[in-house]
Amino acid sequence: QKYDLPTPQSIFELSYFRERPDAFYQLAKELWPDNFLPTPTHHFIKLLHTKGLLTRCFTQNIDSLEAAAGIPREMIVAAHGNFDGC
Repeated sequence: QKYDLPTPQSIFELSYFRERPDAFYQLAKELWPDNFLPTPTHHFIKLLHTKGLLTRCFTQNIDSLEAAAGIPREMIVAAHGNFDGC
């Protein structure tokens, strides 16, 4: 409703982006990683890495907060990509 979309997935469709790019850019601005801080869970995952217990950090999030928490980028597998890799 906030973005006045015909369907929820429209904001990520190229055809809709060509029609109304402002909706995607507004969402991206709101999701920008600098707007958020790593959570206690991100810091816990970093602690696992520090203790040598983390094999890999798989994430579906695109916010790059794992890296912001200090987890080395080579340990992070971002299933959907992320802001710092685009």
